[in-house]
Amino acid sequence: MNLGNILIYLATALGVILVLAGWRSSERPAKWQRWTYLAMTACIVVATFDLLYLFLAHQFQYSYVYGYSSRDLPLGYLISSVWAGQEGTFLIWAFFGALLGLFLLNRRDELAGRTLTFFVITQLFLLVLMMVKSPFAMLDGVPPDGRGLNPLLQDPWMVIHPPIIFIGYAALAIPFAQAMSGMISRKFEHFAAISFPWVAFSVASLGAGIFIGGFWAYKVLGWGGYWGWDPVENASLIPWLTALALLHGLILFRVQPKLLKTNLFLAVASYLLVVYGTFLTRSGVLADFSVHSFADLGINAYLIIYMVGITAISLIMLAVRTAKVPTMPISRAVNSREFGLVFGLLLLVITAGLVLIGTSAPLLTGLTGQASNVTIDYYNSISLPLGVLLVLALTLSPFLIFGGTPWNELLRQAAPALFIACLATIGAVLLGVMQWEHLILVFGATGALSSNLIAIIRYSHGAVFRMGGHLTHIGFALMLIGILGSSGYGVSERLTLYPGQSQHAFGYDITFNKLVEGKTLNQSYLDLELDKGSTRLEAKPKLYYSDYTQSVMRNPAIVKGVLGDLYLAPLDHQADEAANMVTLHKGEPANYGDWTLTFTQFQMGSHSDGGGMSASALVSAVRGGDSLEIAPEMVSGPGGLNPVPMTIPGTDVTVSLEAMQVESQAIQLSFNDPAHPVPANEILALDVATKPLVSWVWAGVILLTLGSVISFVRRWRDTDVEA
Repeated sequence: MNLGNILIYLATALGVILVLAGWRSSERPAKWQRWTYLAMTACIVVATFDLLYLFLAHQFQYSYVYGYSSRDLPLGYLISSVWAGQEGTFLIWAFFGALLGLFLLNRRDELAGRTLTFFVITQLFLLVLMMVKSPFAMLDGVPPDGRGLNPLLQDPWMVIHPPIIFIGYAALAIPFAQAMSGMISRKFEHFAAISFPWVAFSVASLGAGIFIGGFWAYKVLGWGGYWGWDPVENASLIPWLTALALLHGLILFRVQPKLLKTNLFLAVASYLLVVYGTFLTRSGVLADFSVHSFADLGINAYLIIYMVGITAISLIMLAVRTAKVPTMPISRAVNSREFGLVFGLLLLVITAGLVLIGTSAPLLTGLTGQASNVTIDYYNSISLPLGVLLVLALTLSPFLIFGGTPWNELLRQAAPALFIACLATIGAVLLGVMQWEHLILVFGATGALSSNLIAIIRYSHGAVFRMGGHLTHIGFALMLIGILGSSGYGVSERLTLYPGQSQHAFGYDITFNKLVEGKTLNQSYLDLELDKGSTRLEAKPKLYYSDYTQSVMRNPAIVKGVLGDLYLAPLDHQADEAANMVTLHKGEPANYGDWTLTFTQFQMGSHSDGGGMSASALVSAVRGGDSLEIAPEMVSGPGGLNPVPMTIPGTDVTVSLEAMQVESQAIQLSFNDPAHPVPANEILALDVATKPLVSWVWAGVILLTLGSVISFVRRWRDTDVEA
């Protein structure tokens, strides 16, 4: 047994001791508990760095190292290979969880001991999975090199995106542990008082990971989008939405002791949804419905046992304990801040529930017949109206107060934002937005953006820590405007380019120069030149065949702009022996370059100067305002009919009659134009698309994440958290 496996087994044993012996502990963890947890954490940390060392040292006798790395990988990608597969992601998840758990050791609150116990249970889940499928499993021999890393994962965002997601997953286990501890101890209010910063932290980290993943997909995959409603994407989105709902519930609880049952439920549900998402994406049950779901590693039984067990315990605890939770009525005054918070919470929970149903559709339909998935239209149909309701609520929410804002005062304060929203809506109509749902979204989003910006100016008085919620709402509104523009109003055009040839699209003259070959296939790129007036840009999309994936890989080139991007995605690049040829059917015009050609008739039976039989085809050629007739011919020889090149009068272009199909009344011509040489073996199919306002999506994401981070820091400072 190697060092890594020993450390995993030892960490598991220490975790079991903490759970069994510390179950009745309720106050600050005892000294022995702290030392035991520190030892468990040390085992996980050392195991993580041991795995990193194995990758850096190219220890290919380890199955996981062999499967996800190779000697030619740069240092950054060697590091990211640690979490490229399932076994490594479990370890990095446990690594971040162990580090976050250190903040629980020295707390003196009434729930600290049991909170640590429940948190260790969530760590044991990951440790047991690694005992079953270890990242330290070894091969029988020592291969000279590894299999390599998926080309799609060879991107700088791979170094950042997965760790941030797993930090968010690990952080959600802490509010869950605090909620379970609060229910056991019947100290419900204390749970709500101490969990806020952890919920804010998980919202910030998980949200940042989700949005980075979207940008990664947009930048690398070449399909033009940033969110495909894939089950793996949804698996992180759903708990983020419920955690965001929990954040709103805790905001209300800090002012009025309400929604305690709801907050307990959301704290538990957010973690359970992480576990359920782990099962969906790592058990292989969605392998036919997800483009990047993990394959079954033989851990399904353990995933199911833990998921069913922890869910059953949590639901029983909620059913039994929350019956004794004091409740207070919720105000029904629509013009109150209390109602606004509850309304936003409900919309987030409804969104999460509907996305959960769509993601689970293959399992649900499989129970009664053939498993099937929902279409993208399902998600679009639910997200648009819910997004509209959210931004309309956010337009008024900055001016709501607890107890209710008088309607005349509410409208007076919101009037500037509503005026700006009206102007924006009129502007959208002038720009061609005609769908009423989209116009309402524009009105609501610009209203929400404006009202929250006004609120920052009026109420924050320059204090950064008062801006968190408003920045989050501004970011959300800006993101929705960007999503609407980029996904609803983009235009695409497909170009066919030969080396040296230019075509015009979206204000640019796009020229395909050549294929530039790199040291490896994924370093090769297509050299494009974009000219617009005096501006000249270079674009370097990639298209290559990957032996790793046994498929063609496509990476787009993106010309970024404040009001939109130009997205250039290569579709095909291949040999084309007929790149300079055109087939004409009798009487049917066809284009070649700037010529319009029409085959009118055959001319048969004449004799050439050499005495052989000849045949020609009469073709009408039109370019601009010039029209002429040409008659390229073929002459019989020892090998049959051979084309005789002829020059088109008034040009340097030569044309040859390459083939005649008398029965189908068709001919094939080849051209040679010295001014526009066309190699007979290269052609590029390129999709060029506009992405209006897509930069607003990223700006909104940054503001949304920044607002979440500010909220976390503020609540961390306000909460009595002792190191």
